[in-house]
Amino acid sequence: MNLSAEKYEIIALKEKYQEILEEMQLNGNAEVISFETEKSEKDEDLQLDEKKSEVELKLAEMKFARSFLSRFSEKEPFFKTLIDSFFPEKEKHTLKELENLAFSETIDEVVDKCQKLETGLNGTSSKMDSLKKEIKELKKFSGISVNGFGKLRNFNIFIGSISKEKKEELLATLKKESIFFFIKWGGEEDCERTGFYMVYPKEEEKLVETVKEIGAKEETAFWNRPPSDLLKEKRVKMEQLKKKKEKFLKKARELTTNIPKLEALIDWYGWELDKCKTFEEGEKTKSYFYLKSWILEGKVDELEKRLKKITPYILVRKLELEDGERPPVEMENKDLMKSFEVVTGVYGSPKSDEPDPTPFLAPFFAVAFGLALSDAGYGLLLIAISYVFGKKLKDSKAFFNLFVIAGIFTVLAGLLTGTFFGTDLFAGLRIVDAVDDPIEVLYLVSVLGLIQIFIGLLIGMFWNLKQGKTKVALGSKGGSIVFFLGIAVFAFTRQFPVLIVATGLMMLLNIVFSEQEAIMRRLLSGFGSLYDLIGYFSDVLSYSRLLALGLATGIIAMTINMIAGIFMEMIPVAGLNVAVAGLILVFGHVANLLINALSSFIHSARLQFVEFFSKFMEGGGRKFKPFSKQGRFVEIINVNK
Repeated sequence: MNLSAEKYEIIALKEKYQEILEEMQLNGNAEVISFETEKSEKDEDLQLDEKKSEVELKLAEMKFARSFLSRFSEKEPFFKTLIDSFFPEKEKHTLKELENLAFSETIDEVVDKCQKLETGLNGTSSKMDSLKKEIKELKKFSGISVNGFGKLRNFNIFIGSISKEKKEELLATLKKESIFFFIKWGGEEDCERTGFYMVYPKEEEKLVETVKEIGAKEETAFWNRPPSDLLKEKRVKMEQLKKKKEKFLKKARELTTNIPKLEALIDWYGWELDKCKTFEEGEKTKSYFYLKSWILEGKVDELEKRLKKITPYILVRKLELEDGERPPVEMENKDLMKSFEVVTGVYGSPKSDEPDPTPFLAPFFAVAFGLALSDAGYGLLLIAISYVFGKKLKDSKAFFNLFVIAGIFTVLAGLLTGTFFGTDLFAGLRIVDAVDDPIEVLYLVSVLGLIQIFIGLLIGMFWNLKQGKTKVALGSKGGSIVFFLGIAVFAFTRQFPVLIVATGLMMLLNIVFSEQEAIMRRLLSGFGSLYDLIGYFSDVLSYSRLLALGLATGIIAMTINMIAGIFMEMIPVAGLNVAVAGLILVFGHVANLLINALSSFIHSARLQFVEFFSKFMEGGGRKFKPFSKQGRFVEIINVNK
């Protein structure tokens, strides 16, 4: 069912705005419309500005604390993290619990501790990074006991470092160049370069150029004590910093238990900020405030009744739509039909004057999915997986129910083709054989396409008549329906003249009910309807992809069984061959199910979007975005308590 929204204005006492907006959020059936207001009016309400700033600050604090503590929470298993990212479970809270939490001093203490811990960790990490650089430099010279170099009368001193691989080359070259030098090596085993100092006669300055050519790098003697002593001291300091950092980390890990509370308050302060912004965007006088909003049809009486309990001095009045203005829409389906909104949601929302396609696509999507996957074993496995996840992730139950239904139709398709995990276990029940006789399945999917396109045209004709577009309904849609009826009669009678008559009637209806006034244009629209036949033929052919997907699933499943059988025979060790074959079967079939279930969803949905929806709707409508307490992390329970 497609619920369109109606445009209303709300005028109420300014002093009651907090309670009114709170009630509107709880009701969740209105979407506030933003509109331009006088700047001076906004600037006058300093109290509102202060409240808004306070809420923004609180929201920023909660987000900071959650982001900070999330770095130290225990990592969930990859698969659980993946599932949670797509289907997050919301914490259940009453409004009273959230209010108590918002005004709790404990949370302020948590935020304060997080700020101090971040400052402490950042400072400690900065000191450790600086110390690491110093240790790295000192390590190159450990073992050198000299703590400073004075000036010598006849000798110079070169302090440098060189890679370990070129150490011997340096010594050999120096011995060739001069016998008047002294070299002292430093460095630890894990050092990339070895530090050294070299004493040489002043007249042998060419030795410096020689060692640099080999790869030595001149270093600055920055130490005022022997490097080994300084290194030991700095390592002690590093250990102290590590212990200090570990204390900070331990405190941060202890605070991670507050993450759910912080997430709840992120939603809470988000709602409070929405109220501030909503009031800010409305018109205000000294005594009243004014809002425009979309309210879902049939819900205004309930909302007005609840608002008048707050104050009798309130006006809720319907407004006329402006030229070209389209209200947002809300799809409202119940029970299992709601699961198929997942498919419609991928396409988008219908326009306000278009039907909700969900009830119409549901049976066709389920059948198409089953034919595309077409293996009873995979269907049972899909049902089991979806049922388990649907039970565990209740907030995403509608999504998983969709695949439970799709799994049931996959089992039926598997029984139709007699396949079970790529085997012929149900060969006795087989009606069609997709591998040996794919033409039968091609006929089946083509008939499915013809029926769905025909129903799409019927929906389009009915909806055009409902909107008063009689010519479009009887001409374009009616002519196509007559042609499809002709195809149905031809399928039973095999009389070719039936198709000629059906085509002629289609052209005639397009001419008679054409919106064109000139006779030539009417005739052209009649002949132009023949072009639609090519489109319909193309649409029906698109359903052949279900045959291709079903064949791919079955053939891959059989290949997995063959590979498992080969390994079973190849491995001579009893027990081991069974284990290896079992692993191949499990991982192979699960992977095949996941890949082909995704393909089945995508292509079955595409058939709805392109071949079906185009017959009765354009789409492009805007989804209704309620002013409500719909949280990212929290679900409100017991609203009226």
